[in-house]
Amino acid sequence: MVIKEKKGYNNGMVKRKISLFKITIFIIIVFFLAASVTAGLFFYGVIAPNNLPASDPALTTRFYDANGELLTTLYRENRIEVPLEEIPQELRQAIIAVEDAHFYQHFGINLASLGRAALRNIRSGRIVEGGSTITQQLAKNLFLTHDRTFHRKVEELILTFQLEHHYTKDEILNKYLNTIYFGHGAYGVEAAAQTYFDQPASQLSLAQSALLAGLPRGPGYYSPLLEGNQEAAKRRQAHVLNRMVEMGFITPEEKEKALAQELVFREEWDKTLPAGHFIDYIMERELVGKLNFEREDIYRGGLNIYTTLDPSLQEAGERVLEEGLESFPQVYQDSQEVRQPQGALVALDPQTGHVKALVGGRSYQETKLNRAISRRSPGSAFKPFLYAAALDAGYTAASFIKCEPISIDLPGSQEPYEPRDFGGGFHHRQLTLREALVQSCNVSAVRVNMDLGAPKLVEYAEKMGINSPLNPVPSLALGTSEVTPLEMAAAYAPLANGGFKVEPVFVTKITDSRNLTLWEQENTRERVLSELTAFILTDILQEVLGPGGTGWRASELIDFPAAGKTGTSSDHRDVYMVGYTPDLVTSIYLGDDHQKSLGNSTGGSLALPLWAEFMTFALEGRQPRDFPWPPEEIVTLTLCGETGLLQNNRCQGPSLEEIFIQGTEPQETCCEKTCPHVEKERPWWPFELPQLPWFR
Repeated sequence: MVIKEKKGYNNGMVKRKISLFKITIFIIIVFFLAASVTAGLFFYGVIAPNNLPASDPALTTRFYDANGELLTTLYRENRIEVPLEEIPQELRQAIIAVEDAHFYQHFGINLASLGRAALRNIRSGRIVEGGSTITQQLAKNLFLTHDRTFHRKVEELILTFQLEHHYTKDEILNKYLNTIYFGHGAYGVEAAAQTYFDQPASQLSLAQSALLAGLPRGPGYYSPLLEGNQEAAKRRQAHVLNRMVEMGFITPEEKEKALAQELVFREEWDKTLPAGHFIDYIMERELVGKLNFEREDIYRGGLNIYTTLDPSLQEAGERVLEEGLESFPQVYQDSQEVRQPQGALVALDPQTGHVKALVGGRSYQETKLNRAISRRSPGSAFKPFLYAAALDAGYTAASFIKCEPISIDLPGSQEPYEPRDFGGGFHHRQLTLREALVQSCNVSAVRVNMDLGAPKLVEYAEKMGINSPLNPVPSLALGTSEVTPLEMAAAYAPLANGGFKVEPVFVTKITDSRNLTLWEQENTRERVLSELTAFILTDILQEVLGPGGTGWRASELIDFPAAGKTGTSSDHRDVYMVGYTPDLVTSIYLGDDHQKSLGNSTGGSLALPLWAEFMTFALEGRQPRDFPWPPEEIVTLTLCGETGLLQNNRCQGPSLEEIFIQGTEPQETCCEKTCPHVEKERPWWPFELPQLPWFR
């Protein structure tokens, strides 16, 4: 019975081979006739040899950091075009050896190869080999689907002849090497070299080249990156090397040396998009929104996008935000499984506007929401814009401002607006402008805003860098309108750079796949504050971070000159810290996505320590620059603390030193009439008159 079963089995195999033989012979005849007809049509000009359909293979777009290092890639197909001269000769030979040994001899099709493939298929009883040349494969990859129909085969023949007529052999090979699929999303030899070996194709060894050359026939079977494929990959590599020896491309000794080489593969692919919120911003706001690129052009266009990102600062920002918030006592997960509270960090160069780091949340994988461009209340961090307007309007750092209860009637409101200081109280005295900002007095800020008019504050905030809508009401002085951390960083830049507005810059240059420049950033700065106003405000904001200011913790955490302001919104829902040196402005926001209170946390207690940690890292190993010396137009005077006038040498009251822009300093001196601390002037004679009776 066993013999009969085998006989029946063999009879079936014979019948299938005969059937396959007939089909294969028929296909060869038809193919030969089709090729002959197509060649004839070309010869007599019926088919135009140069009338190739448009081909636009998708290319990989690459993002580079500020150091010119590759940051990440975006693609529909991971494809990086390289010229033929950058592809090693050994890799070209390896591909030719296994894909099309007679590539440089045939005219697009190889009937001998087709016949050999047919015989192998007959012997195997199934289709194990095709007879397509490199040119045919290129025609299929560029212009056609992978359908196995007679009509598509005729189209392939026509396109093959057109390619051979239109391009040289080297040009065809170069196109082929840039389009063929190697697995794991890698199209072309450059993407394949980076995917498998994390290096450019130009640096591939013979062993690496042979392994890659064996992949296009079946990446799923031969990729060494897939579990269980290592032995198959090694056998396929050996086959490629044997073919190269047979064709005289390499010697047997070179083959053995290549086989003995231990290959080190890229260990893993990090599917995480590095600096995800930063890249998203560039995609949506810069490339699509500002420069009018189509999204498909970005994913397929092979663009080179040079960004301003400092990878070390970005990594530090992500770490500081994550670790700082993880230690917050009331951490929880919301209904979307997003950890709360959240936050954002933006760091930019105030001289150029180059954004060095942008962190939009604790984890880009956890949530794509970019809080760096989400609007939240900045609280008292908004006050520097108010006092910039005040200084330009004639106030000085020594101007007195009352901190006493005030009631303001608001249109359309039944209840008057009655601002209070943090904790609900008042100073119940006059504060200098410097004191009001250093101690973050809310009542004084509202009084100044009422004096200037809220539209003036809107004007200054906008011209310094705030683009969000602002409500011109008395409480705007306390940061009640919502703005973004990115805007706050940009709007503090004029304070750090001497009065110039700088637009946040994310991209410096864009080139195409041939490195031709498509767009380049122009550095423009607009003066929005005088150097003197910026100097005085920076001097005051340095004191904010000193022992007597709301940012007093900074004096214990940093050892470099810095200025800044904390902010806390009503009900402690949002906290801010925006601070700067001459070289870096950093804005940090922390808050709950669902507007829940952060308890008793303030900008000074929660955001400032994270700011200090980040800035310390950013300046590590550098010589921190001090803020500029006072301009010549700045004068320093000693004033009477009671009156704000020049202090009389007979005044025994408190004194204060203050800086002024020349021409704005007080001209009067305190006296007996204006200051109770001035001693009465003594008579010019050096002795006391006797108390005679007639003087009584």
